[in-house]
Amino acid sequence: MSAAPRITVRRQNQNYGPYSLDQVNSMLLAGRLAAEDLAWLEGAPEWQRLDSIPGVSRMPPPPAYTEPPLAADESDRQILPAFLLAFFLGVFGVHRFYVGKTGSGIAMLVLTLTLIGAVVSAIWATVDWILIVTGSFTDIEGRRLKRWS
Repeated sequence: MSAAPRITVRRQNQNYGPYSLDQVNSMLLAGRLAAEDLAWLEGAPEWQRLDSIPGVSRMPPPPAYTEPPLAADESDRQILPAFLLAFFLGVFGVHRFYVGKTGSGIAMLVLTLTLIGAVVSAIWATVDWILIVTGSFTDIEGRRLKRWS
């Protein structure tokens, strides 16, 4: 009766183990070992990739996360930051700077410095805030903010 094979793993010029086949498979599953790590099976003539040893679980590569593409009329700016900026700092036009509308942002900022202008800026900020909430607010290129985060 032969003993279960023992596997020594090499990562960054350090040897670990020896481990049983079950231990190696458990560590692969837990992400503590990678299929690309070098391994030496007792009695084997040379080091080889861990995933080439018989009995070692073949782990599929993790799926790559890709963000869905933006629609042609969709801004890369998000609603939540614009919403919060308009709600808390709207009279200063900060939300307009966020979407690239620097000219109107400067106008709101200058208006806020005067008493009459502050009332106008407050109304303007409230209208912008409503447009943001309803999804009608656009960036400098005329694209709508559609994603909350």
